[in-house]
Formats: sequence, C-alpha cells, structure tokens
Amino acid sequence: MELTLEQALQKAIGEHKAGKIHEADRLYTAILQAQPKHSDANHNMGVLAVSVGQVQEALPFFKTALEANPSIGQYWLSYIDALIKINRITYAKALLLEAKGIGVKGKAFDQLEQRLNALNEVSPDPPQDQLQPIINLYTQGQLQQALSHATKMLEQFPDSVVLYNICGAANAGLKQFDAAIDGYKQALKIKPDFAEAYCNMGVALKDKGDLDAAIDVYQKALKIKPDFADAYYNMGIALRDRGDLEAALGSYQQAIKIKPDSAEAHCNMSIVLKEKGDLVAALDSCKQALKIKPELAEAWNNLILPLQVMKLQTPDIEELLSTITPKAGSKYAQIAKCVLSFILYQGGRNAEIALNEVCSLLSKADNTVIRNPDVTTKEPLPQITGPNKTVALVHFGRSGTGLLHSLIDGHPEVSTMPSIYFSEFFNKTTWDKIVSGGWSEMADRFIETYEVLFDASAPSPIETKSTKRIANLGRKEGMANVGDQRDELLRVDKALFRAELQRLMDLNDHLEAFVFFKLIHMAYDRVLNDFNHKHLMFYHIHNPDYYAKLNFVQSAPNANWVMMVREPIQACESWVRNNFRKNEYTDIPTKIISMLFEIDNVIHHKQRSVGVRLEDLKEFPRKTIPALCDWIGIEETESLYEMTAQGKKWWGDPDSPDYLKDGMEPFGKTSIRRKIGSVFSEDDQFILRTLFHPFSVRFGYIEENVEQFKIDLQAIRPMLDKMFDFEITIMERTQVDTEQFMKSGSYLYLRSGLIERWNVLAEFHTYPNMIEPLKLNSPQIVS
Repeated sequence: MELTLEQALQKAIGEHKAGKIHEADRLYTAILQAQPKHSDANHNMGVLAVSVGQVQEALPFFKTALEANPSIGQYWLSYIDALIKINRITYAKALLLEAKGIGVKGKAFDQLEQRLNALNEVSPDPPQDQLQPIINLYTQGQLQQALSHATKMLEQFPDSVVLYNICGAANAGLKQFDAAIDGYKQALKIKPDFAEAYCNMGVALKDKGDLDAAIDVYQKALKIKPDFADAYYNMGIALRDRGDLEAALGSYQQAIKIKPDSAEAHCNMSIVLKEKGDLVAALDSCKQALKIKPELAEAWNNLILPLQVMKLQTPDIEELLSTITPKAGSKYAQIAKCVLSFILYQGGRNAEIALNEVCSLLSKADNTVIRNPDVTTKEPLPQITGPNKTVALVHFGRSGTGLLHSLIDGHPEVSTMPSIYFSEFFNKTTWDKIVSGGWSEMADRFIETYEVLFDASAPSPIETKSTKRIANLGRKEGMANVGDQRDELLRVDKALFRAELQRLMDLNDHLEAFVFFKLIHMAYDRVLNDFNHKHLMFYHIHNPDYYAKLNFVQSAPNANWVMMVREPIQACESWVRNNFRKNEYTDIPTKIISMLFEIDNVIHHKQRSVGVRLEDLKEFPRKTIPALCDWIGIEETESLYEMTAQGKKWWGDPDSPDYLKDGMEPFGKTSIRRKIGSVFSEDDQFILRTLFHPFSVRFGYIEENVEQFKIDLQAIRPMLDKMFDFEITIMERTQVDTEQFMKSGSYLYLRSGLIERWNVLAEFHTYPNMIEPLKLNSPQIVS
C-alpha cells in the first residue's frame, strides 16, 4: 500500500520511538528522496544519527532542517546540542546568538545558554605552526595551494574563521568571487563581529564589479571597528571605481589619519588626486608614500602621469626630478628614479643617455647573481648558457604578436615557450621570489610562480604590467582548448621539468636572470622530447613594465627585437575598443601615447630591430616569412605557416573579435580589412593620422606628401587643446561635468603626450630613430 509523505513521516516517527532504528532510517530516507528539504524528516534523521553516535553525520540534516524552517525552536536546540557534543563551542554560541536574533526563545534556550556559558571554549583555529605554512603559501602568491591546504584543514577545524578567511582571500585572488564571498559569509556566521571578514568580502565584491555591495560591507566593518584603516582604504578604492572622487578622497584621508604610515593609502590617494586634476597634490602623495616605502612600485608608476604633464611647463627633466629623493641605501629606489628619468626622456635628444644610465645602474643592482653552493673549487664550471641568439617580440597596439608567436612555435632551431606568461619575468619582484629560498629551491619557486605553464587551465594569477595580476591567463590566451578538436590543453610534467632544470642549473657555478631564463627554455624543450639543437630563443615579451623591459635590455644587450606593426589608427582603435565600450577612459590615453612613443623607442634604435607589418604577414606570407627568417637567421620551414602552441593547433586569441570568423586560418584578412570608426570620428582620425604620418610613410601605409603633411600639422595644433569626439562620447555616457573631465589627469596626460609629439614633428617633420621595416622583395602598399 503506497503511503503519502505525511503517513510515511508518522510511521517513521512511530518506528523511531519504538527503537526500530533501521526501519525509521529507511522511511526517513524514502521521504528525503521524494522531498530532500523536508524539514521534519531532516531533523529527525539528524536526531536518529545522534542517537547512534554519528553526531558529525547529523549536522547536515540539522542544517537543512533549519534552512527550510528556522521558526521551529527544536531544530535550533537539536543542532546546537549536537555541536556541543563534538566540542564546536564557538559555532554553537554563534547559532544560539542567531536564534535569539530572530526571536526564538524559551526555557530550553535559557538552559542551553547557561550550559554553553559554563563550557570552556576551545580555540576553533589550528595551532600557529600548522597555520603558518598556509599563510606563507598565500603571501607568496601560491593561491591554489593555499586554498587546497586550508580547505583540507577545515575538515579538522570546521569553525576556524581564520581558515575561512584564507579560503575567501585565495578564491578572490583566483577570481572565483562567489566562492570567496561564501567563505567570508561562513566566517561571519561563526563570528558575526569579524570586521576583517567584512573588509575582505568588500574586496571580493569590488573585484566582482558590485561596487555598491562592496561599499555597504565596508561600512558594516567600520560599525564593528571604527578605527579600521584597511576598511577605509579599500572603501576608497571602491568609491573611486564608482566615480565618487570626493568620497574616495575622504575615505583615504580617514585611513591615513588612523594609520599615517600606510604607504598604500598615500599611493592610492595620489590616483584620486590625479583624476581630479590636482597634480601637485598627487605628486606630494606619491612622495609621501615613497618616504614610507621606497620600494613601492605602484608609487613610482603613479609619478609618471603628473611629471609627464608638468613637462609642458617645466621642460627641464632634471629639475622635475630634483624633488624626488630616494631614501639612502635603497638601490631599488635609485633604479626606479633612473627608470622614471628614462620614461620622461623618451622621444627626446637625451633618451639614449638616459637608457645607458639606467642599464648601468640595473647591472649593479642587488641580488642579481646567485651562486651554486655545491661548487667549492676555485675553477669555474663551464657554464651552460643555452641558445646563443635571442629575439624579443613586442607589439604596436593590437598588431598580431600572438599570431607571429604561434607561427614561430615548433621551429626546430627555435626555443620558445607558449603565450605571454613571462612579460614580467625580468621584473625585480619575480627574480627576488625565485631566489628567495636559495639555489636548491629555485626550480620549485619558478614552478610555483608560473603554475599556468604546467597546466594551462590553472587559475593561478600571473603578474603583469603595473603589478596587476591576471588569473586564468592560459584560458584567456586560448592555451586550454588547443589541438585538432580544441579539446586539449597545454601541460608540462612538473617532476621531469624540475629534475631537468636542476640538472642544468648544477652545471653552472652561478646564475643571473637571463641565463636562468634560457635554462628554463632548455628544460622545457627536453621535457617535451624536443632534442633539436636550438640556437635561438624567441621571447614574446609583449607589453612589459618599463623596469622589466629595461632590465631585459641590460641583461641581453645583443638581443634582436621584432615589433609587429599594423596600420596605426586601426591598431590603436582595436586596442582601445573594449575600454571605449566600457567607458574606461583612463586606459585610453595611456595606450594612445604608448603607441606614439614606441615608434622611435631608443631601445629599438640602439639594438638590432625590425618592424613586421601584420598586413604583409597576412597578404603575402610566402614573401614575409622567408624575409623574416633571413633577418632572424633561421631556415624557412613549413611549420612557419601553421598556428601552433607546444606543437598543437592553436585556434587564436579568444578575445579577438575575429576569433570565431577566422579561427585557425592564420592568414585570414578580416582584421586588416576592418573599417575604422567604431571609436574614432573623422576628426579624431585626422589628428592621429597626422601624428602617425612619418611612421605610416616609412611602413608604406601611405605615400609621402611633405607639403600636405606640413599643412595638416599646423591644422591639428589647435585641435589638440580641445576634446576628441571619443572623449565627448565617454563624458556624455558617464554624465561627467565637462570642466571636471577636462581637468582630469588622464585628459591632461593625453594632451601633454600629443603636444610633445607634435613639437618633435614641428621641428624635424619626422621622428628621429624610427624603427625600420622588414624589407620584402617587392614591397606592397596597403591603402
């Protein structure tokens, strides 16, 4: 006879009271199969489990019953009693507090509260010696490992708010925001007054894009802990991102009032001041940050914009830099100031002098060489140095560096690793991390830093420009869906790689970053069973920070440079398109100015360099590739006409608008035939085309007309003092006041860079030291 759920429940309760445990269990289970969230069945199943000593197993049933119907007092009593039985006193107290908060009360609750108050509370957190290794993993950036260890330890310490907090922070770093927020919520359920968890949840919500929710939880943190400087600091970031600059400034000021030595707060306040157009105050905030923390890279980066703008009024760069005095004894600060000097001299007469000075200083930096402790003889070992030639690949806007890299991949004479994971390899922070554990740990620390090299699906973040970190970079670069069926991902065996790299290292009595980088390439090739003789290392450096790029220049002074180029307005518009759509104005001036200064970068003038047109590569691959092979010094092979990564088919950059259309076709024409105008109006294009004119002539995009160019140059000068049409569009979309928009640091930065470039053209009618184009047998002009 078939029973209804209510009849089955009553029968189960009867069997339960009669002590017929197995029959009651069978009936409760049947009810839960039909209705998994049935509150009474879940509760009674929990009671049944407790009665046979399975208290831990009872907890999920009690939890489900409570979630289904929190108004039933007995559910709370049973759950809390079970927690007491397994000594989870902290969580039991938190639940009792939650029950009282929703109005559940009675004599049984009063007795339970007295019972809880009489108990000695056991620390819910692991001992420090067990916790510290997890904290170390997190602080070293090994987020996936920290998350795995913390999650495992929660089985033993299920009420540890510290472990939940670590899980939340690790998930947030891996861009798994919902999981991060869940972790913080669990911590707050155990400890409702945990202000730090509210603050960290705010960071996750902000990074997820929910700025209003982030600000709300920061305010909750401050209600609990009014002098919480970190909450004010992080709220300042969220307010700035929301466009509320005055409120952001006030939040930073509160953080500094509470914690005057917060270099990060001073540094971030400089960003708000910069966006408000108060460049002198922004400069002062950066200086204050550097007084506190001379090696704060973000503060040095934040100096670039105000100083670049001030150059128009104070052309004497040494005078501009004179007020920035690095703290005595800090070599990094001295180098950072020298790098800043190079940036400000770019495109000017003293650029090469500045380059030589910074390279000289970088060569004398601390911690550049690490010695093999096992080499005790005075006779040096015959150093294994890897490939004897190096080619570095850089971009020009969005110009197809990923395509060229994929064509070079698999060449028998060339050692190259996939993607652009290593753009910041030559930054100080990367090398410091790799050598921090000594010689014996270098291989392991490299593997930990670049987890994505060994598993392209790994979410572990990679450092990129301006100290930002990008999670899931392998997936974003299309390295997790390679192969003929797009169902393979790139992998490298860690154990084999570690052993091979260590073997190669031990053949050297000392190492510095550049040689170590070549050993990494050698180990990578051998683990993939590629035993071809590799005489050339191809390094897709892409778009590094200035420090990383200049450090590579001094480390590899004989490297050759290849710049992928494209019709400049098209390359620029493609590069800024997403920023324009999202109204991310601050990134657009930076990209436009970087392109205008890259075409005559003194690095490319001083070292052997060449520009390869994307149009030539796509239109005339059988002419362009042989010419590039001759220039690089490798044989032409058929592999150069296939897009691969680690020898497997690569299907292109998933972020490309042509990804689905051109797919695996390396020489598809969609990108080079795309019409311009999605960002730049006719007037915008006229200004930019005039400023790019010498470059466009040199690379055959237009034919030279000197007289018309001079006329156009004079015509655009007054236009530089006015708003671009794309700026007006963003201003209207974001509803920013015109005066406020034109006072912003980014707006002024764009003007200063454009005017500086205009001044060079007005004097020389060209850019001295422009990069040379790759010579083909029969050059083509693309109109």
